[in-house]
Amino acid sequence: ATEKIAINPKNLQTASFTIEGMTCSIGCAKTIEKKLSETQGVQKAIVDFDKKEAIVSFDSALQNPETLQKVVEATADGKTYKVSNLKKA
Repeated sequence: ATEKIAINPKNLQTASFTIEGMTCSIGCAKTIEKKLSETQGVQKAIVDFDKKEAIVSFDSALQNPETLQKVVEATADGKTYKVSNLKKA
């Protein structure tokens, strides 16, 4: 098992984005949320099915929004989910 690298609170940033292609809250939203949460450098990921939105807190030294987008778009068959409106705070 790979060891998770500790997240530095000083480097925390938040990315939010829209996810198109989700058809259900359990299968789609929860699966994406789990994938994002397991990604190196991610502190917390919340995927809201009704709003079609994800909010991800991450360590900017370990992760970036573009990679998070790739994680979402690679979930399932790689064609189902599309990320848009990527914002970083």
